[in-house]
Amino acid sequence: MARLLVVLQFAAIAAVLLPAGRAGALWTGLAIAFAGIAWVGWTVLFNRWGNFNIRPEPKAGARLVTAGPYRWVRHPMYLGSVAIGLGACVAGPQVWRIVAWLVLSATLVAKARREEAGLLREFPGYADYRRGRAFLIPGIW
Repeated sequence: MARLLVVLQFAAIAAVLLPAGRAGALWTGLAIAFAGIAWVGWTVLFNRWGNFNIRPEPKAGARLVTAGPYRWVRHPMYLGSVAIGLGACVAGPQVWRIVAWLVLSATLVAKARREEAGLLREFPGYADYRRGRAFLIPGIW
């Protein structure tokens, strides 16, 4: 199941980012996408390559990160990916792109839920950390 979620995630990302013929609110979409890219970049400054896993399971020897964007949301990389996809949908609205973005969002939520089960097992302090942070959208959910 974990590999299927990863395959589905990357297929949806590819579909969302395919060129579209019809322009929407280009500058607004680009602003949303670049905000998502910046958010992911900021996240990587705190959760460095090698500490996280593309599969929704804690990596052996990983450490729990609670600083930076992790102060507000438990899954900031997923939030950044959702924002990038949303920006693409706003910039070039197509039905297939919106469907792909919805599939991507649902896949990332499924991955995050599966990942959290592993984080609860791996890190004794995760339950306390989890209580004080939004799941995916700071201040909302």
